[in-house]
Amino acid sequence: MSRVLVLGAGLMGPAIAGDLVRYGIAGEVVVADADPERVRRAVEKAEARKAGIESGVNVRGKVLDLGNRRALVREMREADVVAGAYPVAMVREVTEAAIEAGTHLCDLTGSAEGFNVFDYHEAAASAGIVILPGCGLAPGLTNILAGQGAARLGGAKEGVLYVGGLPLNPLPPLGYRVVFSLDTVIDEYVAPALVVRDGETAEVPALDGLEELTFPEPVGRCEAFYTYGLGTLAWTGRELGFRDLSEKTVRYPGHRDKVLFLRECGFFSREPVDIDGTTVVPRKLAAAVLAPLLARGGEADVSVLRVVVKAGEEGWVFEMVDHYDPATQTTSMARTTGYTCSIIAGLVLRGLIEGPGVAPLERVFTASSLYGELRQELGRRGIVIRERRLGAAPAPR
Repeated sequence: MSRVLVLGAGLMGPAIAGDLVRYGIAGEVVVADADPERVRRAVEKAEARKAGIESGVNVRGKVLDLGNRRALVREMREADVVAGAYPVAMVREVTEAAIEAGTHLCDLTGSAEGFNVFDYHEAAASAGIVILPGCGLAPGLTNILAGQGAARLGGAKEGVLYVGGLPLNPLPPLGYRVVFSLDTVIDEYVAPALVVRDGETAEVPALDGLEELTFPEPVGRCEAFYTYGLGTLAWTGRELGFRDLSEKTVRYPGHRDKVLFLRECGFFSREPVDIDGTTVVPRKLAAAVLAPLLARGGEADVSVLRVVVKAGEEGWVFEMVDHYDPATQTTSMARTTGYTCSIIAGLVLRGLIEGPGVAPLERVFTASSLYGELRQELGRRGIVIRERRLGAAPAPR
């Protein structure tokens, strides 16, 4: 019986587990987290996805501290695939544990400051496992579409990946509601963004590159700016032919200037300051103040994606607008992130992902058959990717 271990029961892990159960992707799904209550809720939510169908999938929870290397490796060895929905800070530990355990890893992040997943390629290959970094929305689906576009063009020259999670009913002051880790959100506004410029990997300041764009209603007018969401494309983009490639986060107009003000005033700094004899880390203070503000409003959200890939006058545009699912009480960000991961985990279980070693999605999904299956599976879940060709010669009459 195939088994998938879902590491993390926060905002994304339950969506992965529930989808694995709903579509019978694995025979057993184990949800692990250090918080017993989060584990209980995640298992309960996954069990609820069996409603209306005949399902033989077994679901169980496991209280597990990811910092306990021995326990983590032991649990990984019992699984065929690990789906990682843990904090970004744990990516190195989990990657090394997967190699030690000899278990395939589909990871939502795949990157972090000071961590390069390609450094583990040889170790993963020796262990006979596949590591698929960035299996969510961004990095993840954006990488897949960039790779597919480049393959169709026989090599791309330029590309921009626009993506964002937005509240359906934005509230002031920031017009934003957290749909994944707040710490990760702040990182996006602070960490330099990796891009490809003139065929070389380069750094640009986060929040630079501001531009306006429009999505179909009910989203409308938005803004976009550089963040570090390219993932592995920062290194593989050149192989795909890109001379210029970047990723931009989408927000409602005005958001960028407000968070830039907070950053430039030092509120996102990790350097402690003394206040009346008490040591305070500005970033922790900012997170504590912002957390309740960014949790207000209903869960209803919308995720937007637009990937533009060009080679001269020709190109491809891939676009997605996805909404909150009230039936399962699942945010669009969890749907587009978690379901992408669960589908990819299923492809690994079926032996359809070539390896071993580190397998970036932009390489894996240049294969039209794999991309077609992923797109079809997302469509079954109501996540629709629309495609439009640019500059194509008109078909003969």
